[in-house]
Amino acid sequence: MFNDEEKKKRVKRDQARVNALEKQENVQANRIIRWIIITLLLICIVFALLMGTLVATGGFGEEKETQVTIPQGASASQIAHILNENDVIFNESLFKIYLRLSNHDPIQAGSYQLKTSSGFGEVMNQLSHAQGPATQAVLVKEGMNVEEIAQVMADYFGITQEEALKRINSEDLLAEEAAKYPELLKDVVNNDQLRYPLEGYLFPATYELTQSDTVESFVDKMLAASETIRQKYSDTLKQQRLSWHEILTLASIIEKEASTDEDRKMVSGVFYNRLAENMPLQSDITLNYAHNEHSTYVTIEDTMIDSPYNLYQNTGLGPGPFNNPSESAIQAALNPTPNDYMYFVADLSTGNVYFSKTYEEHDQLVQEYVSPEDAKLQEQ
Repeated sequence: MFNDEEKKKRVKRDQARVNALEKQENVQANRIIRWIIITLLLICIVFALLMGTLVATGGFGEEKETQVTIPQGASASQIAHILNENDVIFNESLFKIYLRLSNHDPIQAGSYQLKTSSGFGEVMNQLSHAQGPATQAVLVKEGMNVEEIAQVMADYFGITQEEALKRINSEDLLAEEAAKYPELLKDVVNNDQLRYPLEGYLFPATYELTQSDTVESFVDKMLAASETIRQKYSDTLKQQRLSWHEILTLASIIEKEASTDEDRKMVSGVFYNRLAENMPLQSDITLNYAHNEHSTYVTIEDTMIDSPYNLYQNTGLGPGPFNNPSESAIQAALNPTPNDYMYFVADLSTGNVYFSKTYEEHDQLVQEYVSPEDAKLQEQ
């Protein structure tokens, strides 16, 4: 048994050991805390440097201009996503942190021309000061028909072709535009034979559209251009026996039958000769439209379709245009080259057009430039 003195000594030794262990644990804990603090400081420094870089430069990719649209009422997350999708910024989360930490004016809805890999500060400076409407060039190719133009509109406005077509053919829109351009559209109002009332009147060109444009305003731009063309050639039209509607119809056929200005005027002369003799124009272009499909060659069966647009069976020009012709084709329809040819055939491999006065001459050219199985249909 230990006496009291020995017990006291033993207690002191145990206490000393405990104190030493606690001191050692405290030292280790302090070291851990110091490392945590140092690590956090380093993280903060790196974050600050990164944020500084992002504020200044935004990213590290190639710089180029891009159009960005901020919708009305867009949230910070939506704005960050839009900017990231357009490569203006490269990290949505960091941009949202920047929005919370920085003092900036409210972001304005609208369309902006921004640079990719921009600094956050630069982006916010632009987004908080609304710009004028950004424009985008939209091409309507020469010779496109209404359905093809509807697809162009669908692609631009983010709707279906069916929806675009419905709006192009709206009776309300036609009435509104007819009131605005009465001389231009006088032959399409209340014309029940037309598949699409505005076929031929949507002038092909490159149009600058903004985010505020609609299908209806796009149609109006094309009709305005068409009216400008009509007025430009109003004096020339007076010298022809055809109406403007008929000129557009003839031009829409010429558009697809020849490609050079010279050939187009020659083809126009042939069509005028056939019209004077009350002969069907017999253009494959009209059959394609009647069938609502495109085919390089047509068959005998194709020529039998019961349609007012079938100019293999019907004389004259039919109800109206088959596409939306270029100014070049319109010029050819207004200014045909006088000739005594009644037929023509095109070499599809070269684009060259060959003309003949008699069917026998024409048949020889067809045998030479068109495959035998299609030769009997080439009677233009």
